[in-house]
Amino acid sequence: MKKLKIIISIINLLIIFMSFGQEVTTKDLVKNKDIGSERLLKEKILGVNVLKSSDLTLKQMNYINPIKKNNPPKPLFVVDGIPFEVETENGLFYKDKNNSKSKFLDLDPNSIDSIDIIKGQTAIDAYGEKGKNGVVLVTTKEPDLEIIQKQKDSIEEQKRDNSHKKIINLSGLIIDCEKNPIVDVEIKNLNAKKNYKTDEFGKYTISVNKKDYLVFKKDGFYSQKIKIIRQKTLDVILKMIPVLPEIPNSNDNIIVEKPVIYLYPTQKTEITLQLDFKGKLLTTLPKYDKEWQVTAYPDGKILDKKSNRYYTSLFWDGAINFPQEHYDYKSGFEVSKNNLNDFLIEKLECLGLNTFETNDFIQYWLPILEKNETNFIHFLVNEDYNSISKNIVNPKPETEIRIFLEFYNLENKTNLPEQIFKKSTRKGFTLIEWGGADVSEFKNKPKL
Repeated sequence: MKKLKIIISIINLLIIFMSFGQEVTTKDLVKNKDIGSERLLKEKILGVNVLKSSDLTLKQMNYINPIKKNNPPKPLFVVDGIPFEVETENGLFYKDKNNSKSKFLDLDPNSIDSIDIIKGQTAIDAYGEKGKNGVVLVTTKEPDLEIIQKQKDSIEEQKRDNSHKKIINLSGLIIDCEKNPIVDVEIKNLNAKKNYKTDEFGKYTISVNKKDYLVFKKDGFYSQKIKIIRQKTLDVILKMIPVLPEIPNSNDNIIVEKPVIYLYPTQKTEITLQLDFKGKLLTTLPKYDKEWQVTAYPDGKILDKKSNRYYTSLFWDGAINFPQEHYDYKSGFEVSKNNLNDFLIEKLECLGLNTFETNDFIQYWLPILEKNETNFIHFLVNEDYNSISKNIVNPKPETEIRIFLEFYNLENKTNLPEQIFKKSTRKGFTLIEWGGADVSEFKNKPKL
């Protein structure tokens, strides 16, 4: 029982000692037997003479311990290389009769050869999070050398691991492509499994470790995953996910068919082209992803950079919804089935298409138009085409000729005047586009 009190007293004095930050040699701690070492510690730590240390009860030790009761330290004890934690009550060690893990209490004080203490970052580097309140290293006179060597190897391995886990105070700003701050961006540390958010100004400040992975996530934006190296400042740009316009009722959609785009620069030219379509894209060739990036040649040949394939044109189609008044045509043409071919050649060449482009147009639309005995035909030309789509092209063409055919099966004469066109000419870098739609269902739809 006496030995047990000695060990308890030594542990408690070590806890007090660590809180005061005093230094004492391990030889001082163990050079006297029994209570003599306890007395020496108290005198060293507190700067007072303790005449009868055996009279100092746990309660009295608790009285002189300056540690706050609500924040007691729990140092890690390592005996002959074997680490274990001890429970503390109000900052002091106590014997729990139900605690079978407190093997340190069975230790003979006379068997202690040395006691060393490491604190601060040194303790954390050696023992990780468990060493944050300090570590008491106890070596007995006849230690198990094999266990100690294993523990030393473990400590070195822990140090190597922790060398990659230096805490970094990271701060930064998260913005969109227009440099506007983004609030409430979720910042997820995949290693530490912690989540953070940006403030009302799009800023954040967090603690991370080297080699941590951070994910920046916000609804409506593409997420980013970034590995921390040594940076202390990290600004992130999140790209917004484009939102396609909602089409109220799929039954009211018309299919914009076969728009194709030809490019004729005056010399080999790198071109980017974005579609500003008022509906929903369905099919594209080559594959359209936010834009087309191509190399165009004067003869009309187009090299798509992403697929590394050559094309004669850029193709797309889509679905769009128009208000009923869109179909209230003020002019157009009534064309019989037998006159379609000649009619299309005449009008398309007047509008500026060459033989190759005109043949492409007729080969696609003639079989469709010939299903009707008579068609009403209306062309959306150049600026009028913008009600369906616009092209954002860099560099900008000097000439753009855009023709969109709208037609429906004509059952009764309209008596509308014919459309009048001005003959188009090409100059410099030229863009040609044509497409069309069968609007029979919507033009003949009864008005509500």
